[in-house]
Amino acid sequence: MINKQIKIIESLFDSMNQGMLYVNKQRIIQSCNRKAKEFTGIVIDSHASHDAGVISQGDIVIIADNMLGDDDGNLSSAELEMINIKNPDIRQGDMLVAVGVYGNKKFEPQYKHLRRYQTDVELKLNVNYCGYNIESIVDTVNKKVTIKVNNRPYELKYHHSMGNIVVLDGITGKVKFFQARGYSVRDEDLGNLMRGKEFHGKSTEMADVDVTGKHFFDLFDESDLSRSLFNVLDGKEPAEHNKLYEINKRPFICEIIPWTEKNEESPDGAFLVFQDAEHLEKLIDDRNDIIRQAEVGNRANKLDTVIYPEEAFRNYAGNSSKMKAIKYMAYKASQNKFNVIITGESGTGKSLLARGIHNAGNPDAPFVEVNCNAIAPSLFESELFGYVGGAFTGAKSDGKVGFFEAANKGTIFLDEIGELPLDIQVKLLHVLQNKIIYRVGSSKPIKVDVRVIAATNQNLEEMVAQGKFRQDLFYRINVFPIEIPPIRERKEDLYVLINSILKNTCENYGIEPKQISGEALRKLMAHNWPGNVRELENVIERAITLCDSNIVYSEHLSIGKNDSSETLKEMLEKEEARLIEVALINNNGDKQKAMESLDISRAVFYSKLKKYGIDTHRRY
Repeated sequence: MINKQIKIIESLFDSMNQGMLYVNKQRIIQSCNRKAKEFTGIVIDSHASHDAGVISQGDIVIIADNMLGDDDGNLSSAELEMINIKNPDIRQGDMLVAVGVYGNKKFEPQYKHLRRYQTDVELKLNVNYCGYNIESIVDTVNKKVTIKVNNRPYELKYHHSMGNIVVLDGITGKVKFFQARGYSVRDEDLGNLMRGKEFHGKSTEMADVDVTGKHFFDLFDESDLSRSLFNVLDGKEPAEHNKLYEINKRPFICEIIPWTEKNEESPDGAFLVFQDAEHLEKLIDDRNDIIRQAEVGNRANKLDTVIYPEEAFRNYAGNSSKMKAIKYMAYKASQNKFNVIITGESGTGKSLLARGIHNAGNPDAPFVEVNCNAIAPSLFESELFGYVGGAFTGAKSDGKVGFFEAANKGTIFLDEIGELPLDIQVKLLHVLQNKIIYRVGSSKPIKVDVRVIAATNQNLEEMVAQGKFRQDLFYRINVFPIEIPPIRERKEDLYVLINSILKNTCENYGIEPKQISGEALRKLMAHNWPGNVRELENVIERAITLCDSNIVYSEHLSIGKNDSSETLKEMLEKEEARLIEVALINNNGDKQKAMESLDISRAVFYSKLKKYGIDTHRRY
C-alpha cells in the first residue's frame, strides 16, 4: 500500500475514535493508528512519569491483585518471597493487598488476602510503612484496584482480573514505577517485574511509538482474535464485521477486512478495526455479525414478505424463519375468535404468546390466565365456573365469580389443559359449544362470550388414544394449532433471546445495562437448553447477580457440567465439601475440632473426606 493512503486511513479512524491496524500476510504490522495504540496501551496518557529500570534490592513494592496468578504474569509464592511474604495459606486465585521491601529479609511485610469467592467486598490495606502512607485496595464491587502513596492514587479498572503494582525507589523514595493500561503488551506484568524484568519509562506526554515492522504477536497474545485474523489473511475465512472479541481481557467490537492490491484470490493483508465495547450503548440493537453468525437457518421467501404490524409480538424475541412463521400464525389467530391450542415443551413461552395473541386482537378486554396444573381436582368446577352462596361447605355466603365469567368479552388462557379431569372436560366442551356456564349450586344459565386459548406440553392426540382426553374436546380446541419449537431447534434466535432477556432483566431490577462477551455467548450457544427460555432466563438472571461490571463473562454463567444443568444432589455435595474445607480452615487443620464444629461422627467425617478427595495433610 502507498504510505500516503495509509496515513489518510489512520487519520480517518482516529477521527472516528476507532483503532486500526494493517497486517500483511506475513503477520507483520504495516500500520497502526494512534487510537489503536491508546486502546492497547502501546502509548500511555499518563499523569506522571518515570524512567526505565528494574526493581532493585531495597525498593518498596506495593501490590493490589484481585486474582493471584491470573493476568499478573503468573505471580506465585516465589515472587512474593522477594518481599518476605511466606504464607502457605495464600493460594492462586486469592485477592491480595500487600507492601514490602524487595530483597531485604530484615523488613517485615504488611498484607491481607481473601479467597476469591468472597466477592462484593473491599479488601483494603492502610498502613504507615517506612514513613509512607500506603493504601492498597481491591474493590470487587466497582472492579478496580487502587494503590495510594501519600494520598496520590494509581488506579486501574478491570473486567476479569488485574495485578496492580507501584514501586518506590529505596534510595530516593520517589515513585520508580507505576502500572498502566496495556501492561501485557509492554510485558510489564506484575510477576515479570518481580522476577527482574526491565520496565519501560513513562512520560507525561504520549510518545508516538512506531510499531511498524513488528510481528502481530509482539503486541497481542494468541487468542480467538488472532486466529480469526490469520484465517482471513490466509483466505480461509471471509471478512468479519462487528464481532465481539477480547483483547487483553477487555472487550472490543472488531472488524477484519481483507485487502488485495491486485486482483488475486488471496489477500495481501487485512485491516483490523476495533472500538472499545465498554462504551457502545446500542450494541444490542445493532444488526451485526454476531446475529448473522447465529442466524444459520435458511429463511423461507414467503415469510420474508409476510407483513404484520411491527408492534405485534414485540416482546416475543426471535427472527428465525420458524419464529417468523409462529408470529405470522399468532397474528392471524388474533384477528379472529377461533379457539387456539399452543403446544411446545415446557419453558418455550406459551403463556407469553397467548397474551400476545390477545393483545394484538382485543387488548382492552380482560385476559384471564388459568394454570390447570395448580388447581386441585375437586376445585376445578368452582374455580372455572364459580358458585353461589352456600353451594358447599366453606363456600362464601355471597358466592364467587369463576374464571369464565371474569373473562367475559375477552380471553381465557387454559395453560396445561391436559391436566383437566375428564368430568370437567365434559363441562368445558358444553361451554365451548353453547357459550353458557352454570355456577356450582345453581341451575341458572349465564351467557359468556369468551375466546379460549389453550396450551400444553403433552401430546393430546396420544392422550386421546389412551382415553385420558376427550376426542370431541380435542377437535373443538384444535381449530387453530400453533407449535413453538424448542430453543435447540432454533439456535439462530439465541443471540436475540439472550440480549432481550439481558435488557429486560436489567430494566426490571433497576440494574445498569450489561452486555454479553463473545466467550459467554459461545458457551450459551453450545448448551442444548432442555428448560428452554425459562432455563435461559434463570441462567442470565444469576449471571447478572454475580456480574459486577457491564460485561457478562463465561465465568458468570452456571449451566452445569458438560453444558447440562447441575442436579440438586450435585449442588448439595459441592456445598457439603466446601463446608468441610471451611471447618478445617477455621480450626487450623485440626480434624477433631472440625468434626465437632460440624456435629458429625468420626466415621461420617472421614467418609466425607475420602468421598470428596479433601487433602488434610496440606497446611490450613
